[in-house]
Amino acid sequence: MSSLGDFAEPFEHQLLTLGEAAQVLRIGRSLGYQLAHEYLNSGGTSGLPVVRLGEKCLRVPRWALMELATTGRVVRLCDAEAPVGGASDVR
Repeated sequence: MSSLGDFAEPFEHQLLTLGEAAQVLRIGRSLGYQLAHEYLNSGGTSGLPVVRLGEKCLRVPRWALMELATTGRVVRLCDAEAPVGGASDVR
């Protein structure tokens, strides 16, 4: 990703790696992992919102990252409603 404009593309991946999310936030990858583990250990009350896919795979939902980046609000993914136009709209 080269700019925030590229980040807003509608056909981009909806789940980002921790490295990609760290680039968007302009933080180091190590801090991204630290914040992801904080999120998991706090029950979703602080840190970087992540979804665990398998034993070692963590991904950051694009919409949750944008919420954090624009408002500073950490989204508890298990309580969140699906965003408009998300996978829940696919029939």
